[in-house]
Amino acid sequence: MATEGSFARPGSSGNSAFGVWASPSAILALSALWIVLLFLFRLFDQWDFGFSGLFFDPGRCAATARADGHGCSGFTLASWPVLYGIREFLHPFPVQLGIVLLVMLVVELTMGKRWANTGIRVKTVLIGTLILGPGLIVNGILKAFWGRPRPWMTGDYGGWLPFVEAGTISGYCDTGNCSFVSGEAASAGWLMCLALLLAVYGYRGLAWLFGIVAVAMAGLRVAFGAHYLSDAVLGFLLTIIVFAVLAAAAEGRLAPMFARIGPAIDALRRRG
Repeated sequence: MATEGSFARPGSSGNSAFGVWASPSAILALSALWIVLLFLFRLFDQWDFGFSGLFFDPGRCAATARADGHGCSGFTLASWPVLYGIREFLHPFPVQLGIVLLVMLVVELTMGKRWANTGIRVKTVLIGTLILGPGLIVNGILKAFWGRPRPWMTGDYGGWLPFVEAGTISGYCDTGNCSFVSGEAASAGWLMCLALLLAVYGYRGLAWLFGIVAVAMAGLRVAFGAHYLSDAVLGFLLTIIVFAVLAAAAEGRLAPMFARIGPAIDALRRRG
């Protein structure tokens, strides 16, 4: 076990600087969960309708509908000053933390620390996760090209566009900043990665705090009508998958995993 608050390599979590989260089994389990959830959200699209409907007020929407038919203010929580202020505070928070980690990493490198140092690997993986997950995959690819209208854009919630299932590529939302998946939920997933690491190193109180903040950050996007439940859940989980992949790569565990995949595929072919 790692000493409370220490940055020593935790032995009981798979002899890794990232605990169990650097294991190939974690990558496979998280990836399988993501695929299953996507399938379920597509199969039961009423999950998205039902959850968003909890926060939608048809009467307020009718009273605040725009003359051109392009939306209303039916998601009442979005206009609550306290919740809006919390969202505005949390929105840049992961990037701000990432910048702090980057500065710390540069300082430690100038002090002579290198890849063998646990802190160097952890900070590098966290920064890489923020860039690749919320940055490139979510905002650079999925949100830009999948074209899923946000809830407030759809006819079910006072908008002008049709509902599009999670994962379906469409041309309805052409703003380049669409609903699938949620960028802020993906950033919240990065905060959850921090929480998971804090738990590995014994900071359980901080881990709970970051975990609660992460879930709240993702949940607000659904409550405000900016995203469906599927957008938030899948974006959140996607970042954790990226984190697990980079953690496994940092610990040298990806190559053995791929080395086992080839023989497994060959064995399935021989059976077929």
